[in-house]
Amino acid sequence: MERSSSTMDEEECFKVAVVGGGLAGLSAAEVLSSSTIFRKEDVVVLEASSSLGGRIQSVSGLAPWPVEIGPEFLHGTQNSSIKKLVDEMGCVQRELNFPDYYYIGHEGRLLTSEQASEHADIEMVHDLFKALIDEDSTPEDMSMAEYLRKKGVSSTVMSFAEAIYGNDFGCSLDKLGVHECIQEAHQWIYGDTYIILDRPLSSVVNHVARNLNIRLDWAVKQVEHLEGGNFRLRSQDGRTLRADFVILAVPVTTLQQSLITFHPPLPEGKLRAAKAIGMSNVMKVVMAFTHQFWPKGLFDVVCSDCFLPEVWMTEYPEAPSAADSNGDEGCKNPGPLGQYIVVGFIAGDGASRAAQLSEEEIFLQSLTQLDRMFGKSDHSFALGSSVWRQPAKAEAFNATSTVSGRVFLKDDVLDPSALTYLAESPETRPASHCFRGGMIVNWADRHFIRGGYSHPSVNARGARLELAKPVGNIFFAGEATHPGVNPCLQAAIDTGRRAAHEVWGTCRRSSL
Repeated sequence: MERSSSTMDEEECFKVAVVGGGLAGLSAAEVLSSSTIFRKEDVVVLEASSSLGGRIQSVSGLAPWPVEIGPEFLHGTQNSSIKKLVDEMGCVQRELNFPDYYYIGHEGRLLTSEQASEHADIEMVHDLFKALIDEDSTPEDMSMAEYLRKKGVSSTVMSFAEAIYGNDFGCSLDKLGVHECIQEAHQWIYGDTYIILDRPLSSVVNHVARNLNIRLDWAVKQVEHLEGGNFRLRSQDGRTLRADFVILAVPVTTLQQSLITFHPPLPEGKLRAAKAIGMSNVMKVVMAFTHQFWPKGLFDVVCSDCFLPEVWMTEYPEAPSAADSNGDEGCKNPGPLGQYIVVGFIAGDGASRAAQLSEEEIFLQSLTQLDRMFGKSDHSFALGSSVWRQPAKAEAFNATSTVSGRVFLKDDVLDPSALTYLAESPETRPASHCFRGGMIVNWADRHFIRGGYSHPSVNARGARLELAKPVGNIFFAGEATHPGVNPCLQAAIDTGRRAAHEVWGTCRRSSL
C-alpha cells in the first residue's frame, strides 16, 4: 500500500482523486483501480487523518483485544456487501440478537427478551415501529416524537422508544423523521441479525486498501475547477494535485460545515440536501473491568430512563500484540488494563448533554447505572461526588493517539478513601468494585468526522438522492448518500462502488 506524500514544488496529476479514506472512499478506489480503463497509479485516495477507516477505529490496551470505538457490528446477513466481503476474507462470525435484555430504569428491573415480550409497553413500541411499513407518506412530515404523541402513547412508552429506537438510529426522537423511517422500513433488505467478527474491523479496511495508492494526512481544503476541465485539490497545508474526476466520500458534516470549499461553489440544491440530512452526536463510554459481574451469555441491554440508553459486553479472541491493527490508539503498557469490557452507547441529545460533563462525571454516572443494574439491592446506595476525585492532568496510562481522547485509570477517577469502601461492597457495587479504567469517545470532537452517523431526518425527503447526484465530474459517496436511509457499513461500500461506476460510465461515454 503506497502512502507517500506529494511535494510542494511538483504538482501531481491523477485521473481520479478520492477524498476520504473510509470504507466508501476505499471501495470506490478499489473498483476504479481494478478496472480496465484505470491503472493503480491513476487513482489516489486523500485521507485527512493519519489512519484509514474513517469512523472505523479501535483502541488497544484496554482489553486483551482491540476495542472498537466506532462501528462494531455488522447489521444483517442478507443482500449485504459487507457480509459478502468478510465471508471472502474468511472471517469467523458470531451472530447476536438485539436487544438481548431490557432494563427499566425507573423500576430497577432487568428483563430478558422473553420477559420483555410480555411487557405491554415494550411490545407497543415494537409494534408501532414495525407498523411504519404500512403507513402512507403524508405530505406533512413530522418527528417520531410528534408521531408517537399523536398516537397517544404514555411517557413510559415514549421513554422505551427513545432508548430502543431513537438511540439505535443515532439521534433523539424529536430529530427522527417519520417519512425517512417509513422509507428505511421499505428499503431495509438485510435482516435483523447482528454480527461481530473474530478480528478488528480495521482488518476489513486494510483488506480493501491493500493495493491502493493512498496519501495520509492530506486534508483537502479546496476543490477548484480549472479552465482545462480538470480539478486542482489543495490541502490545508498548501499542497496541491490535479485530477480529472473527484469523488467526495466524506461525512455529510463536511459539506454542512463547509470544511471544503468549491470553486465554483456547489449548487444550492446540493447544499440544501446536505443540510437536510441529520447527523447527531454519538458518544461511547468504554470501561475495563477485572471480572464479569453480569449474567453469563448477556450481550446487550437497552436501558430506559438511564444515563446510558444501551450497554453491551462483547468478547473477541486475544490479539497477538498490543496494537495489531491499523488505526489503533495503541497503549504502551505491556498488558491489558482489564479482562472484560462494557461499552455504553449514547446518541442524540443524551450525547450532547453528556458532552457537557467532565469525563469523571461520565464515569460516575455510568458505573452507578451498572451497579444498580447488576448489584444486589441496596437502597442506601448513593455513590456521591465526594468519593470521586479530580485527576491530575498527567496521564498515568499513556495512549498514543492521532485523535482526541485519553485513557483514565480507576485511581484517576475514584478518591482513595472510596477504594477501601468499594472493596468491602463488591455485591452491591460490582461495577465500581471491578472497574480498572476507561475511555470516553465523543465523536463530535473527532475533527474530520464531527458526529456519529446520518439518521432518518425530518423534512429530508429526497435529500439523499439529491446529495448522491454528480455535479459535473464531481461524484458523491458515503453512507449519507444511500437511498435506503441506511447508516451501516454496507451503505458505505455500496455508495463507494456506485460512485466508481458513475466515473467509469462517464469515461466510457466521453471516449465514444
